[in-house]
Amino acid sequence: MNRKTLFVLLTLFTLLFGGTISAQEVTTVTWWTEDYVDIDALNALLVEPFNAANPSIKLEVIPQTSLDEAVRTAFAAGSAPDILQTPGASFIGEFVDAGLVYPLSSAAAELGWQEKLLPWAYESGILNGELYSIPLTFESMILMYNKTLFEENGWTAPTTFEELQAIAEAAQAQGINPFGYGNSGFQPANEHVVGVYLNNYAGAENVYAALTGEKSWTDPEFAEAIELLRGHMADVNWFNDSLETWFAYGWNEQWTALSTRESAMMIIGTWGFRGADEFFGETTDEWDWAPIPPFSSNLPEYNYMLATGSTLSVNGQSANPEAAIAVLDFLYSDPARVLQIASGYNYGEFVVPLKFAAEDFPEGTDERIARFYADFGAVTAEGRVGYTTWTFWPADADVQLWQEIENVWYGEMTVETYLANHQAVWDEARADGAVPPIPTR
Repeated sequence: MNRKTLFVLLTLFTLLFGGTISAQEVTTVTWWTEDYVDIDALNALLVEPFNAANPSIKLEVIPQTSLDEAVRTAFAAGSAPDILQTPGASFIGEFVDAGLVYPLSSAAAELGWQEKLLPWAYESGILNGELYSIPLTFESMILMYNKTLFEENGWTAPTTFEELQAIAEAAQAQGINPFGYGNSGFQPANEHVVGVYLNNYAGAENVYAALTGEKSWTDPEFAEAIELLRGHMADVNWFNDSLETWFAYGWNEQWTALSTRESAMMIIGTWGFRGADEFFGETTDEWDWAPIPPFSSNLPEYNYMLATGSTLSVNGQSANPEAAIAVLDFLYSDPARVLQIASGYNYGEFVVPLKFAAEDFPEGTDERIARFYADFGAVTAEGRVGYTTWTFWPADADVQLWQEIENVWYGEMTVETYLANHQAVWDEARADGAVPPIPTR
């Protein structure tokens, strides 16, 4: 039977029996992401391979300016994407409370996600016993510094607070800011330094006790930590040359300052790796990183604060949640693909917290980057971990922490009132069962 005869017979069958002739229906899955993403690379490494492997699904990844605001606006308009990308596990809580997030526990069990992801990272997405988010990246806070500047001055990466203070004072004596950082364009950057001071002065053990309700955030060690930060921000100007500059510095300004010796160091998350080569590539100086040293003599060893960066969830209003889950599973099932994508950001983004093997890393990975992941694995395996606010704080407590700290820096609110307010928000979250799971130490 030739093709023409077959077509005639099929057409006749359609006319007689009311059937239809159609191509396979394709389900579109939308995923909005940050606008710094190299969309061409992401399409080549993730979108096109997924679409080829899943002909009934069409994945579209669309960068958005001010992603968090765009998602909120889209929810209000009933047009949010199928896959939700938010800044961290605590941020998804407000959407969960509003019934806008699809539960993932059943799919995770069926697809084996818990076995594929680092345990603490998987648990960070559980609220009220249900899984609602999976990390898109994991990260920690580190000390970035201008290596060339350090070498010329005979400074070495500090391992104690006394060494850190000596470098800060020596830098200021030369007209160099000890730290360059700021919150321009992203006010929650305030919590980056608040969390570091809580973990590195009060100590991770005490932070853990407060997270689990065994201590109060009003206890003396937390008050001393916040007062130390207040002094560094507002009195001795360790961060930039003034408090006002904190609100003027964003990504470009803080990296320009570090690479041109306007500042000596930067306390930043490992997402900073993606900026290091770009900005230092425009100078003859080199960069390096070190663990953030303890800020108290009562803390003999450094730790790494556990953190998920952006998280992925499925829109509870999506018409195609199963297709969206298929996209997530494609990503979480291929460590080598994840690291290939992450390498495009110098491992500062898209580092999904999978259980990587050494052979998963692309050849030629920067030694400094490899050193971080090796040390992070060794140190956290010993239980030397701290806790980031955007991963382990309830959503409302997290917002209060980074919003009201500015009042403390300006002297408009006492440390005691700030922490009392913080404890009150925590009490409400605990009563409502809205506290994220805290991995057992």
